Amino acid sequence: MSGDPGARMPRTAVEWDRVRAVKHEVLVRDPLDVDPADFPDVRPEVVASWRRSALAGVDPAATDYRFDDGFHPGTRLAAVAQPIMDRLRDEIADLDSWGFLADRGCRLLTAVVGDFPRADRVHRQNLSPGMCFAEDVMGTNGLGCAHETQRAFVVSGTEHFRTDTEVITTTGVIIRDPVTSRYAGTLGVHCHREYGSAALLPLVVEIGRSIEAQLLASRTDGERELFDAFSTARRRHRDPVVAVSRRLCVVSTGARSLVHEADEEVLRRIAEECGPRPRTLRRTLSSGAVLTIRVLPVPQPRGEFAAVMVLQPVDRPAPEPVPPGRVPATDPIGALREQIAQALDAGRPVLLSGERGSGQRHQARAALRALGHAGGIVELDAALAPLAPDEWLRRLAAALRDPTAPVLLAHVTDLPAGPAATTAALLAGAAAPVVATSRDDTAPDGAAALVRESFPVLLGVAPLRERRAGFAALCAELLADLAQDGDDHVVLTPRAEAALAAGDWPGNVRQLRQVLAGARLRATGPAIDLPDLPAHRRVHPLDEVRAAERRVLMAALRDTGGDRNAVADRLGVSRATVYRKLKRHELR
Repeated sequence: MSGDPGARMPRTAVEWDRVRAVKHEVLVRDPLDVDPADFPDVRPEVVASWRRSALAGVDPAATDYRFDDGFHPGTRLAAVAQPIMDRLRDEIADLDSWGFLADRGCRLLTAVVGDFPRADRVHRQNLSPGMCFAEDVMGTNGLGCAHETQRAFVVSGTEHFRTDTEVITTTGVIIRDPVTSRYAGTLGVHCHREYGSAALLPLVVEIGRSIEAQLLASRTDGERELFDAFSTARRRHRDPVVAVSRRLCVVSTGARSLVHEADEEVLRRIAEECGPRPRTLRRTLSSGAVLTIRVLPVPQPRGEFAAVMVLQPVDRPAPEPVPPGRVPATDPIGALREQIAQALDAGRPVLLSGERGSGQRHQARAALRALGHAGGIVELDAALAPLAPDEWLRRLAAALRDPTAPVLLAHVTDLPAGPAATTAALLAGAAAPVVATSRDDTAPDGAAALVRESFPVLLGVAPLRERRAGFAALCAELLADLAQDGDDHVVLTPRAEAALAAGDWPGNVRQLRQVLAGARLRATGPAIDLPDLPAHRRVHPLDEVRAAERRVLMAALRDTGGDRNAVADRLGVSRATVYRKLKRHELR
């Protein structure tokens, strides 16, 4: 488990003392400043876990244990693994060791403890089902680190984050269902740190493989046939696939954003009602997605049912029905579009202004499309007017006279003085709905001022950094705009959406559109996933923390006019901390 040939698991008192000293140095730092490469004497995966533990707020001096009161230990994994855990108890009966089996949430299912006197301390810790060993609860430990990284892990002595576990060596091995390949839980065998060796982890891995073999053997013939049919359907169809039976519901990666827990009983009822014959039907799921569902029954023993379902989205999933051209009112853009709609209904031209690339034209198109005019939108770019001013003005006059076709005027405050005066006069008598766009950095006087004053309604478009609440809806709209006739509908996977939402977008909506266009070309299916994004956009959760911190600092700087003392007061930190963070984020 060493990612660096110069660092290895500590095994002596001198090595544990050295690791403890490094851990103390790490813990006095800002977690965001911790880089495993700066601590070559400790395994980098351990330092990375310390950093995650500190960011999660784990107290290294804590001695209590957290329990999930609503936890139910009666899982299939616990039942299947119990005979193996019983044999493990017999094998460690005279050893200072103990074994833990945890579920997918890293909560204790069962524990077996050896009879060696020192193991009595483990009994006094009230090892009972529901005790949580997750890294963000207990800090660095074998079970928690394996759960977090999804790979085998061993933690020795002072490598543990909490002081009360520095006397032991802990391990963690991931258990997967061999049929579904899903993460089922974590197995750990722990001992006093002096007894830990390089042979411990392979031993635990071998026990874990035994549990996986039992999971496979416990499947009924009907369940195996269902999983075989599910695997075949995933290979044959690019659409999302679901397999359901009376006790199981397995979804493909593409189906996870469509099928929620509330839909499982609906799909089971469909499978049961279809009987032995394939059917095709249409349903609306709890996610808001309208789907065409191809039901392919799978033969089962008498009294049972099972089916594989191929899902074909008919409508874009949404958390709630949203009228075309509108977004939920919780997003600032939702309020903006409502204001545009009210102004247009009253026959008033609207000017949208914002930072460069904030999506003024995108919002203008959305608002004009919402009007539902069959003739489409007439778009005129004022930046092109100087090339042929007379022709441009003739086209503008004709468009403004036609009430059946809405007009979008882009970069309208870029007009030179002559066309600007004519445009102002034409706008005063416009019969068509008009939405125009401009930038905040346009000069406030001269021709630009004349054009700006000719609009009775002036609305601001917030930059992307201030519109995180509506980020998902914006991405969906941009992807829809990028689609051409005949193209399949493309969506973002939850982790790709989270990565984009965590990013910094100095180029605003224009930059986001460029990234989505490139990702759409790289995607091989109907969903854009993390690997389809540019490398610098595939952020780690820690990068999300950094991005959020940077946004808070930028907002505080704007609100205080750059006064560092005021920023420190506002954020409740010292002035030195403010300067250090400004330097880190290159905001000085």
